[in-house]
Amino acid sequence: MLTNFPNGISSFGVPVLGNIGGIPFTGNYYFVDPVYGADGNEGGAESPLATLYEAHRRCVDGNNDVVVLVGNGQSSGTARLSLALAQAIDSTATTGTLTWSKNATHLIGVCAPTRVGQRARIAPPSGTYTASTFGANTFVDVTAAGCLFSNIDVYCGFSTGSTTMVAWQDSGGRNAYQNVNIQGLADAASAGASGARVLKITGSGENTFTGCVLGTDTVTRSAANATIEFASGTARNSFIGCTLPFQTSAASPLGVIVSAAAGSDRWQLFQSCTFINNIKSTSTQMDALATLAASMGGLLLFKDSTMVGITEFGTDATSRGQIYVDSGTVTAATSGIAVNPT
Repeated sequence: MLTNFPNGISSFGVPVLGNIGGIPFTGNYYFVDPVYGADGNEGGAESPLATLYEAHRRCVDGNNDVVVLVGNGQSSGTARLSLALAQAIDSTATTGTLTWSKNATHLIGVCAPTRVGQRARIAPPSGTYTASTFGANTFVDVTAAGCLFSNIDVYCGFSTGSTTMVAWQDSGGRNAYQNVNIQGLADAASAGASGARVLKITGSGENTFTGCVLGTDTVTRSAANATIEFASGTARNSFIGCTLPFQTSAASPLGVIVSAAAGSDRWQLFQSCTFINNIKSTSTQMDALATLAASMGGLLLFKDSTMVGITEFGTDATSRGQIYVDSGTVTAATSGIAVNPT
């Protein structure tokens, strides 16, 4: 065990930070503290950076570098994404999108590991800040592969939102998400538009989401938007022990959509997942969890998963024909749909 004061403790050059992500990455570590950091600092634990834009800029592609987002237990410690902050790092930036483009570059939150609303948090500026000013319809865009995202909360809600906003897009593939809460559809414009998404997965896929919460139930959804979209032939994505919450004023909102033929491939697995529509808190019963284009490619498999306040797994026979359910004693079309004990 070697000491490296004032920059913490290290073992064989690797910072000792408790069980951050569960993996002792061997690259460079950059700390981001939105309250006390400055982008001119060195980036160590005692001299943190202020923005994720600058931390990502300093990382080296393929080096297993780690960005550590330090929360302060309150919303005041939020890492903000905006066009102005992006341009402060790159004067040529035209949007505030955080583009995570470097392979094997990891983002770990330091905060209490709650499942909802972790205080290692990413969001737009507070107050009046519009999606138009942000300049893009994608909040975070992961184009890299082999990255770990752990113990963070992403809140994608604007004072005036976009009808086609995607809170988090993954087109890189083979990334892992652990205890990540992505709160998309978090403003009236996106929650009321059919084109908005919480999570969009494209390309090679093979991502794993473990213990994540995808969506929010603090803004009421009123249109056939979707929490998760699979597109561009993405394959073999796994959701293990994840929760998808819903608050609706219409029956049309969706948990999953494949909007075009060949949008998916092989399989998409939902294992031990819960889909909770808050029908005991004024929410409207949803017609179905998923709508799937004919010949979407591959299948959706639900293993030991539960739905509340959702009538069917698929919106129609075409959708249901591409879904497989294994949940206790299998009863066609109803297995896994929670019922009252009476």
